[in-house]
Amino acid sequence: MITWWMWVLLWTAVVVVSAVVLVRLGLALWRKVLALLGEVGRAGEVSAALSEQVARLRAEQEKEPVVATAFDDPVALRRVRNQRLAQRTRARRRQAGRARRTIH
Repeated sequence: MITWWMWVLLWTAVVVVSAVVLVRLGLALWRKVLALLGEVGRAGEVSAALSEQVARLRAEQEKEPVVATAFDDPVALRRVRNQRLAQRTRARRRQAGRARRTIH
């Protein structure tokens, strides 16, 4: 027959084991929270760098609209349009090349 002090020992063991398990789970959770906060900080830095790069690229980009009138030379307007398209294409390719280098 189990005496009363055996019950006390059994419940003490159950409480101690439960406390150890809870402490281990708490420590694991704390480590994960610290890792998450580190990644959030890193993501903020990357986002800030990307925002600066976007602002710089927008400042570099020319935004002069071509205003055509009825008396302008269509060949000259087409030449200006093609030059601007070529500039934008080169800028996009440069930007894509930079993006590929920063991703890898």
